[in-house]
Amino acid sequence: MTEKTKRIIQTIAAQEGKTPEYVEEEMMKAIRAAMATTDPHAQALWRQIAPDGKEPDLDTFLEFAANRVSMMTDQPKRKKNGTTFLS
Repeated sequence: MTEKTKRIIQTIAAQEGKTPEYVEEEMMKAIRAAMATTDPHAQALWRQIAPDGKEPDLDTFLEFAANRVSMMTDQPKRKKNGTTFLS
């Protein structure tokens, strides 16, 4: 696990009054549950995160999530039918 991931887990643990081990365990439970979904859109995302179909480690998952959020927030706003949205 990278130092950056450890710091993220420690920060969450401190904010929530939990141990880092508990936070890591809960995050991995959430990853497992999310990977088990049958939603086609979600499965397409999981194929991007873990092309081999194996459970990703927290470093891999958090890096993907951070990149995805960054990509989404860096896109310029567009207008469609008078409504502003991010694609």
